[in-house]
Parts: sequence; structure tokens; C-alpha cells
Amino acid sequence: MACRARELVSLFLYKICNPRRSDYKIEEHVGEEAEARKLNRAIILESSSGSSEKHNQDFVLPDDLVRLILPRLAMKDNIRCSVVCKTWSEIAAASVRLKDKPYWLMYLITCNNTRGGVSYGFYDPIAKKKTKAMTVPELSMDSKIFCSNDGWLLIKDYSPHGNLCFFNPFTRERINLHFPKHTICSTTFAFTCAPTKMGCLLVGIEGFPDSVSVYTTISTWHPGAVTWVHEEFRNEISSHSRHTQNIIHSDGLFYMATEIALGVFDPSARTWTVLPMQPILGVGPRMRTLRWMTEYAGQIFLVDASYVEPVVFRLNQVESVWEKKSTLDGCSIFVSNGSCVITSGSMSNILYIWNNDINGRRPTKYMCTFKRNRPYKYSLYKRSLCEDPEGYYFEYRTRRDMDGVWIEPPQDVSIYDFSIIDPSLAINTRLFF
Repeated sequence: MACRARELVSLFLYKICNPRRSDYKIEEHVGEEAEARKLNRAIILESSSGSSEKHNQDFVLPDDLVRLILPRLAMKDNIRCSVVCKTWSEIAAASVRLKDKPYWLMYLITCNNTRGGVSYGFYDPIAKKKTKAMTVPELSMDSKIFCSNDGWLLIKDYSPHGNLCFFNPFTRERINLHFPKHTICSTTFAFTCAPTKMGCLLVGIEGFPDSVSVYTTISTWHPGAVTWVHEEFRNEISSHSRHTQNIIHSDGLFYMATEIALGVFDPSARTWTVLPMQPILGVGPRMRTLRWMTEYAGQIFLVDASYVEPVVFRLNQVESVWEKKSTLDGCSIFVSNGSCVITSGSMSNILYIWNNDINGRRPTKYMCTFKRNRPYKYSLYKRSLCEDPEGYYFEYRTRRDMDGVWIEPPQDVSIYDFSIIDPSLAINTRLFF
């Protein structure tokens, strides 16, 4: 039993360290599966014999190592490990996670050659498929994405007669909002769910933190409301450091962070609390302060991309400190200018970033013309850039940066419901405007 378990672990460790590519010969996969089945049968036979307990004493794999390995295995390999022993069975059962809904990267192209609007498309990082651009006459060339949630976008139209609006790129629905234009550019927004749901709440925070402003202004809106509610709260902590690029909603509260403080807005009690935090530790020369927050299973995370190597922290609310995370326990974080989401089941310990500032200064083997237009895929486990040979770049632009945001598609929508770009054309074609 001990020998077979050792062989099984060796096989799975080899698979983790040497992932197969899709262009490997089918015979190699068949041979590997046959070997796994043989090991599986041997384990079951020996586990039913009375001599297995004696052999188990010769081979003991630390439980912590098993917990680290099993979540990274495919479901079929996880099941095979579960028959090794009772301890492995319990760890295997706990390590099985349901896959979260995938997110797509939506890119918004504003250029002069579109007719009556802008163009947009989607990129599915799991299927590695990119759709052809589609024209949106409902939006002007001066549109910019503020944030995304529940398949909807909050968009600012910078044209003379434009304002805020909700827009659903899947249904083309649009809901116009009216917000004071003199503060809209300095306000950061977030909303809880789709604006078609009565539980939706849209929140804007302006003036936090600020060494000049005495007050932080918080604005709220909900479906059915005729006007916004604006409230001012005195700044208890002033700071010259920049706040996070986004606001997150978790357990009924809205959070926004700086390097030394955490702002918490409770919409039910109408309170704004600023909590002092221990300074976020840097990892080298800072390029520019770029931080995002995200939430998963009640835990709050912060992605700091202010340095050459991005870092992930988790909030310790008891100690009021951001604790550095070397891995994400099998989850991955998708970051863009207007959204930051964490998911499990599709990728493991990956930061998938779409941001022009980060892409422009990141290390890459691609020539300068293209590197701004490839999503930045970074492995926390390896602490290095993932060079994905099947990745796509987005058309290089000499004017007007493309706007991008991670968006949650509807449950019944597939990337194949749209016209897909041929991979060779997506990789080898450059477009200039």
C-alpha cells in the first residue's frame, strides 16, 4: 500500500509540475490514463487487505502537503487519491470546490471610424476565444467604463450632454442616471447587483482620503429613486496616499482603502467609519500606486500592482493589518480598471490583469507595439509572468486607449453565441487608427 501510494503521489506531482499541452500525442494521454487506472486498482485491492496498515507506517505524507496538492488536481485524480486512506479521503472531499461562474474581459473601443457609436467585444480567458467587435450605437465615443457587476456596466459619457448610465452589453438595455457633473470625475462608484433588481444600491465616494478636503461625500441611488442622496462626513484621517481603484461591497457594507486607512460605509445605518490601518508594506521601488480590492467568501483581499511584481494581501480585521498572501488557495483574481473579482475552479493562483499602466511597464518577450494589448497573466505560485502561447492581443492603438473590464456573462450565454475571431488573424493582424 505504501509503495502504491508513493507511486500515485509521484504521478500526480509530475502532472502538476509538467502540465500537458493540447498538442501532445493522444497515445501519451492514453498511456498515462492506463497507468493511473492500474495504480487505482492496486490501491483498492491492497486497501481491502489486512496488511495495508503495516505498510502505511512506512510512508506518511504530511497532511499539509496533501491539502496543498489535492485542490490542484482534476476531479478524476482527486477521486483516485480519496481511496488511499481515510485521511486522504477526508481531505479530498474538503478540497473539491464548485466552479464559480467565469468572467469575460469586455473591451470597449472608441475610435473615429465607427458609425454612430463605439465597438466592443468579449474575450473568454478559459476558452481562449475572442469575439469580433460589435457596434453599440447607444453609446457615444466619449464613453468610459466606471465599474461592472452582475452582467451590467456603469458608464460615464463625457460628451457635453452625457452623464452616468447603466448599460447591459448582452441585452443592450440602458438606464440613464443624472449625477452632478462637477464631481463625477473625482467620484468612485460601486453597485450591489443589477439595476433591474429592487435590492440594487449604487454608491459613490468622493474626497477620501484628501489632505485638502475636510469632508468625504457619499452619494447613493436605488431603483425607483427620483434623486440622489448626498451626505458629507468629516475626514478623521487625512492622507496623501491614493485610495484603491475601486469600492467593494461585502456583507452589506462598502469598503475603500488607502495605504494607512480603511473606509467603511454602512448604508443601513448611514454611517461612514474610517479605521486606521498599519501601512501596506512595499516590495521595491514603487512605479505608481495601483491597488484594487475584492471579496470572496467573506474575506477581503487587496491586489497591489504598484511594483514590478504584483502582491496580494488579505485583510486581518482583528489586527487592522493587510497580511501578504503567497498563494490564493487555488483561487484566481481578475483585475481591470473597472472591476476586480476572485473566482475558483477555472484557474489556480493566477492574477489576470488588464490595465494599460501595468501592461506598459511589465516585463515581456513581446515587442513594445503589442505588450500593452495583452492581458497580464501572472502566477503567484511561480512569482513570474505566464507566457501563454494561446493568448490573444487586442488591436494596437495609436490614439485613445481601449477600455476594458471583467464582466460576468449571463448563465445561459456562451462565448460561441457570438462571432469568433480566427486565432491566426487575432495574433497576426495589427490595426492602426
